[in-house]
Amino acid sequence: MVEFPPPLSASRRTVAAYVAVLRLARERGYVVTRLKMAKFLYLTDLAAVREGEDPVSGVEWRWLHHGPFNNTLQFLENELFEHGVVRRDPYYQGFQIRLVGELPGYDMPAEDMAILEKTLTELGGLAAATLKDLSYQTPPMEDALQRERGVVLDLSLARPRPKLTKLARRMSAVLRRLPEQENDPGIGQELEREMAELAEGRRRANGMLLDDDQ
Repeated sequence: MVEFPPPLSASRRTVAAYVAVLRLARERGYVVTRLKMAKFLYLTDLAAVREGEDPVSGVEWRWLHHGPFNNTLQFLENELFEHGVVRRDPYYQGFQIRLVGELPGYDMPAEDMAILEKTLTELGGLAAATLKDLSYQTPPMEDALQRERGVVLDLSLARPRPKLTKLARRMSAVLRRLPEQENDPGIGQELEREMAELAEGRRRANGMLLDDDQ
């Protein structure tokens, strides 16, 4: 008896995100190619990271084919095609990937789905070349371009940096309002007390060092 859904090489998280893209594309009339699939998922991951959430796709992104990619997506496409879940139709110099079957048990969490829907609403109608250009302008890809092809992309670079400028200004204003101090009151007496407490220990240590030198 054939098991369905079949065992797949990608993680459940990746499969769920992949199928969700195709389902939304079918509902809204978007064209999804192999290149666009990768860029949709990558840019969705960055959107999640910017919101302080974990990436939604479960893909370890590398600088490979036309920017962010992972061969896991190619393997998954082939498996879904073989099992009749997706169809590949000729499209320019590649294929349009269409969802023609269902894959029970692979659903995205509601919060991840909301981020994916928002990303596809903004980017779904863009050409693959435009999505590729957008991906190259993201912090993880800009960082990777300074290194070497094949490097793992650091998605944490997309996290918003703390806005410290206003805090620094407030601290400077507080310091300006404080009375000027030339020294720290009482610090001299505190140092003298600590030196007196340590004097006996220093005397014994010095005595032991002098004995060793003889």
